Amino acid sequence: MRSTTLCYIEQDDRYLMLFRNKKSHDLNEGKWIGVGGRVEAGESAKDCILREVTEETGLKLRNLKFRGLVEFLSERWEDEHMYLYTSDSFEGEIQECDEGELKWIPKTEVFQLPLWEGDRVFLNYLLEDEPFFHLELRYDRNDELLSAKRLPNLILASASPRRYELLCQIGMNPVVFASEIEETMEGETPEEIVKSLSRQKAEDVAGHFRNGEIVIGADTVVVSGGRILGKPATHQAAAEMIRMLAGKTHQVYTGVTIIRCADEKSSFEARKRTFAAKTDVRVYPMSEEEILLYAGSEEPMDKAGAYGIQGSFGAYVEGIDGEYANVVGLPIGRIYQEMKQIIEI
Repeated sequence: MRSTTLCYIEQDDRYLMLFRNKKSHDLNEGKWIGVGGRVEAGESAKDCILREVTEETGLKLRNLKFRGLVEFLSERWEDEHMYLYTSDSFEGEIQECDEGELKWIPKTEVFQLPLWEGDRVFLNYLLEDEPFFHLELRYDRNDELLSAKRLPNLILASASPRRYELLCQIGMNPVVFASEIEETMEGETPEEIVKSLSRQKAEDVAGHFRNGEIVIGADTVVVSGGRILGKPATHQAAAEMIRMLAGKTHQVYTGVTIIRCADEKSSFEARKRTFAAKTDVRVYPMSEEEILLYAGSEEPMDKAGAYGIQGSFGAYVEGIDGEYANVVGLPIGRIYQEMKQIIEI
């Protein structure tokens, strides 16, 4: 699924709309849309929309409001995960766009334009000033809208595909909105550290929402002999970490913070829970050849402690004491129990 962005720039009760009529093989050809584009590798959604607006309009946005997440599921096109923004403050002069015609359109006239049917759905939410929404739009192979469904707003403040998959396994199906905060290590014990890091991530992301959304932030560390092992920067560093784990028992700590955001419409106040889970992992003795073979692969490079228990390293795991999913990156059993509490309190 590709990630994209879209922004509706506002001025004097008008939207800056782009009529897509210049680009060849454009799936939006003949439609009026906002301004945006595809998120590039290593780029955040926010960085993407700021870049796209400048490239397509010549304007530099001075503010940006995150309004919604839209999932496009199509029988014809690649599925799309779109971050939707609005902005009412900018500087610069509008330039000619090489993808289409830019024009200020009164909001009262927008629905008279040739729009995607799904765009009409989320434009209605924008015009009704919905603080935030998560929408699933499903199209057939003829680009006809089959369904428009508003989804529960569960937000995962992490880009980890493993955490996303774990939540999906228990039917939670979160939206990924990774924290961009520069984290600071706080606490003296591994438990205190992961709780603090998870709290920083969750609070950063929760600051974008105000409609009762539930945000999950998490951080995982591997501890061997009292030493915290992060993600290896090189294959050599990965090998050094695996040597520390081989033939011994180490600990995996995951800190989790769950925040139910305030709901301005119902005067619902925010709620927050933070906890940490620990799992002991016993690793079989490993030969130097086995260590170098595993460390030389790509599997350990994005993982705390330089291994993934769900991958080929599972061949060296003798046993665990605690929740298996916690070692993967998220104690989903404990999360489910805490979620029930935070919703019912």
